[in-house]
Amino acid sequence: MKTLASLLLISASLAGTAAYAQEPSGELDYPPTVTQASSLTRAQVVAELQQARAAGQVTFGETDEPATQVAASTLTRAEVRAQAEAARAHGPVAFDGEGYPNTGA
Repeated sequence: MKTLASLLLISASLAGTAAYAQEPSGELDYPPTVTQASSLTRAQVVAELQQARAAGQVTFGETDEPATQVAASTLTRAEVRAQAEAARAHGPVAFDGEGYPNTGA
């Protein structure tokens, strides 16, 4: 009789946990499942991203500010180099070849 009672108690406790496992409660159902459906294809999303980058609407880092757009230059490499050399030679602080301020002597 004791064996039968013990067997019934054990089977009842196992059946209770199986029934409890079927019921969502507590952290078993967290986070809730989210079903997302998109009507856009991957190519459309990539195209929208490229347009946003070109318009400067894509943010970087934690500042949520779009990247600044660099102005297009029409100067050639030789012209930029000549301007840099002129600025180095005649600028407010000109340096000689050794890295010291040029005293003009």
